Amino acid sequence: MLDDVDLTCEAGEIHALVGENGAGKSTLAGIAAGELSADTGEVLRDGRIGLVHQHFALIDRLCVWENVVLGHEPRRLATIDRETARTFVRQLGERYGLDVDPDALVEDLPVGIRQRVELLRELARNPSILILDEPTAALSPGEVERLFSTIARLTENGVGVLVITHKLDEVFAHAGRVTVLRRGIVVERRPIAEITREQVARAMIGGDIPSIPPHERTNGAVVVRVRELVVPGTIENLSLHIAAGEILGVAGVEGNGQSALADALAGLTPFRGSIERPAAIGIIPQDRLVEAVIPGWSLVENAMLGRERAAAKGSWRIDRAAARAQCTAIVERFDVRTTSIDAPLATLSGGNQQKLVVGRALIDNPAFVIAYNPTRGIDIGATATVHSELLAARNRGAAILLISFELDELFALSDRIVVIARGALRGEFTERRFDRDAIGRLMVNA
Repeated sequence: MLDDVDLTCEAGEIHALVGENGAGKSTLAGIAAGELSADTGEVLRDGRIGLVHQHFALIDRLCVWENVVLGHEPRRLATIDRETARTFVRQLGERYGLDVDPDALVEDLPVGIRQRVELLRELARNPSILILDEPTAALSPGEVERLFSTIARLTENGVGVLVITHKLDEVFAHAGRVTVLRRGIVVERRPIAEITREQVARAMIGGDIPSIPPHERTNGAVVVRVRELVVPGTIENLSLHIAAGEILGVAGVEGNGQSALADALAGLTPFRGSIERPAAIGIIPQDRLVEAVIPGWSLVENAMLGRERAAAKGSWRIDRAAARAQCTAIVERFDVRTTSIDAPLATLSGGNQQKLVVGRALIDNPAFVIAYNPTRGIDIGATATVHSELLAARNRGAAILLISFELDELFALSDRIVVIARGALRGEFTERRFDRDAIGRLMVNA
């Protein structure tokens, strides 16, 4: 996984660590933070290293202050001093611009606020080095800006910050140095001022970035129609349509009804109003570990989830040979890197897990696809593969609903973009005339 890797992160710097999925970035972070053991080598640290994982490690049933002080709770005699804990969390948030209600239940919080809680939990332990693993994977543009403002405050106070990311815009906007890992080996390490974006991208994937098919314009019939959709407490009187051969992008700050819209279209939640759509659809859920896969199962078994009928070939029993052939087709077409299709999915990097999920949704060429943050946490090469496959599906005539917190992704793929805020559509942009500032204002309902 890692081979003779050297890395330093200095006090007061932002150091970017980049590389393909499976390059060893998260493994290196786990070793540095003491969560994993290395076969050889050593970790030298001055002070404590804090690690914020890509997939949060919070306890959902506890409130914010309980998560933040867990393991070092302030005491009053034999009991936890709850008021002192609340005050501590509130003041810590104010100091770093991470305001959050100390009494809020974590399970009720949107992704952006959960990340604040993760940061507060690590900052409460006064780290000298803070490692952030894909910190902006599910954040809106405004949340990304606030996060890097917080990181700037940390570096001003002497904290070294190691940011693991696939987003080169963030690397070149904020980092002072960049280290590139490829297949467990450091292949590049330079100050940002001495390297170009293209050189970093080529170092990450070992060659040129895969090209994507042209964005062909079609005029198909309406395939999906939503009329006056109501999901109590989430969506109010929402209407939209998607034509064959069209990608409809949905822009919005996380937690404004996107999940309810996707779930209603997938038939997973009760609603009022009407939805017309094809019976067979492909779904790329927003959180693969919660909604899409079973990590302990093999790639073959995960590739069958939701597609059991395709593997059964009209029988009541699954045709194992057919299931293996279908899984192999997904692995080969979507470049899922694995030692075996019989290996547990948990042995794959997050990006390769995501490519399997995307491949499972698209392999049967469905007429309608729901793609929810389809490239969350995956590298440049994998993102190009996913984008290419979504555009190819669109060019074959599929109607695609693309929900993404990445405006650049929406701009690159969408034929139209609608903006959702507080459970209602606030605006529509057509003919690929997308105004970033106007969309941003509508996202916050300004």
